[in-house]
Amino acid sequence: MQEHTPTSATNSGPAATAAAPDIMDRVAKGAHSGIDAATKAAHPAVDRVASSAHNVVDNADEIGAQAAKAIEDAGVKGEELAAMGTSYMREHPVFTLGVAVAAGYLLSRILSSR
Repeated sequence: MQEHTPTSATNSGPAATAAAPDIMDRVAKGAHSGIDAATKAAHPAVDRVASSAHNVVDNADEIGAQAAKAIEDAGVKGEELAAMGTSYMREHPVFTLGVAVAAGYLLSRILSSR
């Protein structure tokens, strides 16, 4: 009669032990190539996002500079108008007094009717 020895489902002999490092190397190389491919694919997207962020900051800086210039110009213009008004009032004191009295009278009539 023949002797029947049970065999395991996995090869655990010397050939299987020698193949394990080869399989691990292939898995590691595959993982590295996958990571490299993902890096190459993501790099242009990251560059676009960074470029867009730089453009936004540059535009915000430009708009801020324009706003500061407009405020400065408005302040200068306001000072010029105040100086012109003051000089006009000094040159025409009677007219200025008449306008002030008329404005006070109109304001008192508007407020007293309520």
